Amino acid sequence: MELKQQLVFCKQCEKREFNNNTGIVCSLTQRKPDFTESCSGFVIDPKQAQKVAAKSYEVEKENSSNVSIWSILVGVFILIRIVMRFMND
Repeated sequence: MELKQQLVFCKQCEKREFNNNTGIVCSLTQRKPDFTESCSGFVIDPKQAQKVAAKSYEVEKENSSNVSIWSILVGVFILIRIVMRFMND
């Protein structure tokens, strides 16, 4: 697991601390994460987990609305092309 993926877990843990020199560190080890699959000392921070869930929901909501807008624009473009071909014949 890469550091970026590990930090996603650490940002949701109650045992995280911020060190001005190194960034997010574990309060148990005072080091950056070094686990491979999961952290044995992980304790979920309910407030942070709720923020992450809300942010994920907003991103998903924005992405799904963008898809429908693009679908409409492509459909309108195709319709205009068909009408233009019939007008030229």
